[in-house]
Amino acid sequence: MATDTSIDVSVRMDSDGYKTATVRGKRASCTYNPEIAVERLGDKLFPEYHITIERLPCVAVGRMHSKWRITPGAPLNAAENI
Repeated sequence: MATDTSIDVSVRMDSDGYKTATVRGKRASCTYNPEIAVERLGDKLFPEYHITIERLPCVAVGRMHSKWRITPGAPLNAAENI
C-alpha cells in the first residue's frame, strides 16, 4: 500500500482511559496504554495490512494526550503470494 495512506490521529485521556479520535467512522480505546488504542484503530482501518505505529511530537493540553501516525505496510498474506 502506498505510504500516502498514512493517517495521523490524536489520543485523548479521560477517566476511562485513552481514546483515539474518530477516523473514517472508526475509533478505539484502551484503559491503560495509548499505543494499544492506536494499534487497535490501525487494525480496524487496515485489517489486511501490517501496520507501523509512530508517536509524533505533541504538547499535551487539556484532555489531549498524544498524537500518532498509522502507516499500513505489506499485506498480511504477502507470504502466500510468493
